[in-house]
Amino acid sequence: MSDLHRQPISYDLNCLQKIIADVSPDLLCAEITMEDWEREDFSRAAVEVREALAPVIASTDIVLIPVAPTLERYADFTPDSGWRRRFVRTFDRLLRWGQIQADDARTVNGPWFGAFCHTICWLTEALWSAEERAAWESQNRALAENIVRAVQRDRERRVLVAVQCQRLHRLIPLLRVHNDLFRIVDYQDL
Repeated sequence: MSDLHRQPISYDLNCLQKIIADVSPDLLCAEITMEDWEREDFSRAAVEVREALAPVIASTDIVLIPVAPTLERYADFTPDSGWRRRFVRTFDRLLRWGQIQADDARTVNGPWFGAFCHTICWLTEALWSAEERAAWESQNRALAENIVRAVQRDRERRVLVAVQCQRLHRLIPLLRVHNDLFRIVDYQDL
């Protein structure tokens, strides 16, 4: 939702900061690579990480855990040209429209928007090449493994995971298989 946080919607960067401050997790897993985190370089991270997560981390005792295996994001898999690119851009506009209509964090994290988002993401991914889909799957598996390792290192900690909304459809099933290690709490139940 990076593009939308600069628009006048309720679910903006200030709202995201407030959610993190209110939840006050012990660990915050975020999409930043280990290399960038070690260099304390947030310039290549998404706007949410740079302008919302990093300031909260700097002013609290929340520990940032880098979990991004690569710098690639969902939009990086968009075809370079042709009819597939046009369809992907149309789906992207539709997703943005839906996010603007949802407007707040509770709705964006609710079941109706989740189904809408999942459908749009599924249609978009169907337009990618087989190699791109495999790379996206591999990236999500690596991200899930990084989250699991972080939880295993620091058991009994409250962990908040902040990732691109497009990852949720892939990431949650990968994390649910570790229900012996942690319990996933929906936003509405925080």
